[in-house]
Amino acid sequence: MRLKDFFTKNLTLRQKQYEAIRAVAFKEGDVEEIAKRYRYRAGSLRVLISKLLTGQHILFPQVKRGPRKRRISTEIQKIIYNLRRKKRLSGKEITQQLNSDNISIGVRTVERLLTDAGFPRLARRSYHEMGISRKGSIIPARSQNIDLARLEPFRAECQIAGVFFFLPYILENGIMDIVEKIPLPASNDIGCKQAALSVLLLKLIGKERLSHIEQYNSDQGLGLFAGLNLLPKPTYIMSYSCRSNASEMMRFQKEIVGNFLRQYPSLYESKTINLDFHSIPHFGDESEMEKLWCGSRNKAMKGANTFFAQAGSSDALVYSQADIKRKESSEEIGKFIDFWMEVKGVIKETLVFDSKLTRYEILEEMDNRGIKFITIRRRSEGLIEKTNKIPEEEWGKVYLNIPKRKYKHIKVYEEKICLTKNSTKVFRQLIIKDHGRAEPTYLITNNWELKIKEIVKIYGERWHIENKLSELVNFFSLNSLSSPVMIRIHFDLLWTIIADTLYHLFAQDLPRFEKCLAGKIFRNFVDMPGIVAYDGEKFTVKIRKRANTPILLGVKRLQTPIRVPWLGNRLLKIIWTA
Repeated sequence: MRLKDFFTKNLTLRQKQYEAIRAVAFKEGDVEEIAKRYRYRAGSLRVLISKLLTGQHILFPQVKRGPRKRRISTEIQKIIYNLRRKKRLSGKEITQQLNSDNISIGVRTVERLLTDAGFPRLARRSYHEMGISRKGSIIPARSQNIDLARLEPFRAECQIAGVFFFLPYILENGIMDIVEKIPLPASNDIGCKQAALSVLLLKLIGKERLSHIEQYNSDQGLGLFAGLNLLPKPTYIMSYSCRSNASEMMRFQKEIVGNFLRQYPSLYESKTINLDFHSIPHFGDESEMEKLWCGSRNKAMKGANTFFAQAGSSDALVYSQADIKRKESSEEIGKFIDFWMEVKGVIKETLVFDSKLTRYEILEEMDNRGIKFITIRRRSEGLIEKTNKIPEEEWGKVYLNIPKRKYKHIKVYEEKICLTKNSTKVFRQLIIKDHGRAEPTYLITNNWELKIKEIVKIYGERWHIENKLSELVNFFSLNSLSSPVMIRIHFDLLWTIIADTLYHLFAQDLPRFEKCLAGKIFRNFVDMPGIVAYDGEKFTVKIRKRANTPILLGVKRLQTPIRVPWLGNRLLKIIWTA
């Protein structure tokens, strides 16, 4: 390319204007010739020259220089550098955080600033390091005790805010003090109280399994109930009971039931105690559990043999045991008697149970210890033949004034018997017929003070414990085994008893709902969302009014602020909003 071509070929607009006007100025030809040479019309060239002379056109405009400093302020640059240095955030993550704080900035700008400041590129990070799972879901924060010194005011939604109604009852009966006294297991991040409250929370909201806590791992409100920033992860809560042993569980049960007995004596002032076994089915193949008859499945299968005792008048549970071998099951009633003697000091109640609970020899031992009981005797062909020979005139007539009972007029024959061949111990036997069954029923008791009518009614009310077990299965998911390990099953049973007692106490403060089951109380009064707020001094639980709110407004325990020890003795107030 010749030097001359730079001034004659491929000219830019400004360069062509300059060469054309220069040629006219130095008279290198007439206007028409010059216009044709630079591909202008003569008129257009004359207009261009006129605008140049009048100042309307600038042949060499001044080029504007950009700002010598960055548009991003020094303060924002420091924030960007600190986010990279302290939190190891990427350019994209820094941009997202700044944008959430209403600071408009782009990813490229952030990356350019970091590069100019000498920050190296981040090494490739795993999903866990980036805080996301492989499915793209966010990994929740680590659960730990609330640090009130660093806790800032917040406002969070709570899926089941009604669970805070149980706080006055938990504080009143000192459950958490006993948890700390035993003490139950704790970790570096989660204290024993907080862990126990997390387990109790799942029981109070009727969750089937401990692993279902995962549904609430981002619920800050439920975490606050347990004194945590968030509820523990499923792995922690499912393995929590593994760190306990059988002696600790029995000691825990004695302390809990004994404390309930002192706090609420009317709850256990009963003339009778109902006893029964319950078989919890297990569907695992590799467990070492014994085969039992499981009534819920109507067949024999592997399962856990559990034992329950219930106060006859209030239906409150007073005892549970899970580690019961089939060959030792008849001796479990003796263990309960020892337990109740330690807790109460004396046994004035009459124990009521069926024929499969124990052996005749143990009934004689109970009589020697002065323990009253009423039980049913197994029928045999010889026993039925002997009964059929009793003259009709020797049968007494008894009227049972029990509502909804179909057969109220029954016949009863009373006699004295010995249960074993070589024994001289005499017991009282009642034979009942015309009561709606094909075969007579045989009741055995060592209580000589009760009238025949009272004995029949007391044993007839033994179905209360069967109803209670049905409630535990339906709402507290008793048949959902947490593990084939017996200590874990017993741990679960104890918290079921505590949750059931709390529901019972709560129901006593709800007019016309005193005898309702836990499931109905939960649906009508507990299962409601709300807002949990903290203003820096106190906590507030705001719940929208519902149809049953007037009943809750009548509960005095819920109308005054609650001072919660595991929340730094801060006050918590429950407010109903429109």
